[in-house]
Amino acid sequence: MPIEIPNSKSAPIYFPNENYKIARYFDLVKFISLIQTQKVFFSRLDKFEDKYEGTVTEVTRLEYTNWYRDFAERKLQDIIKDNLEEHVYNEMLNENEARENYKKLVCVSCWNRYSSESYALWKIYSDLSKGIMITTSVSRLIEAFNNTKEKIQLSEIKYIDYKTGRIPLGNMNYPLIHKNIHYEYEKEIRLFHTVNFTNGLKYDWSKEEIEFGKYLEINLENLIEEIVISPYAPKWFFDLVYNLCELYNIKKEIRYSDLK
Repeated sequence: MPIEIPNSKSAPIYFPNENYKIARYFDLVKFISLIQTQKVFFSRLDKFEDKYEGTVTEVTRLEYTNWYRDFAERKLQDIIKDNLEEHVYNEMLNENEARENYKKLVCVSCWNRYSSESYALWKIYSDLSKGIMITTSVSRLIEAFNNTKEKIQLSEIKYIDYKTGRIPLGNMNYPLIHKNIHYEYEKEIRLFHTVNFTNGLKYDWSKEEIEFGKYLEINLENLIEEIVISPYAPKWFFDLVYNLCELYNIKKEIRYSDLK
């Protein structure tokens, strides 16, 4: 199933310009996995280290609480009687639990807008002396997933201050496509896939090859524009990547980073 191109009925996302150049940083193990399996690994959102991933801001939480209190006062008076605050409190607990459960159902693959290379991204997202970067574009990424069976969505990430900013209400997608402003340097373009869950936002991860996410098929010929080797990598590592690409019939330009 191709990447979903949004229309008026789509869930809200910030669909990126198809001309954007993007990149993904890999260590050697993840790069070998990619070219050997012809699949991209999508990581479960609830396994990310960032505690704000998939959550709403304090401002948004307060806004929703006030909205629900007003709604309950006007529409549920006969049901809740004198227990308004207790009812609102329990509703907020249920809402938070639903968001936490939903995070377990969403798997993401993170890419970065690319205009020039970044020392920071080489250091953070690759094994420094054994790092590899793939460059591509949004249009190539879309084409590369054309024959994938699962539904995938694509969005730019919007960065906000989680202490003072707000995330729009009304859809479970919104927390997936916002991140703390401290990560703004990433300029992330995010692919995300939601598994087919059962009632109660449940999914049996034990039936998957890996319980921390899913591998989704991709066409590497369409995906890869060029392969860039870390500026910190020795010559033997460059040769190793070159030979691996020969072995797996990856016929793309391989070069050292401009930062070398």
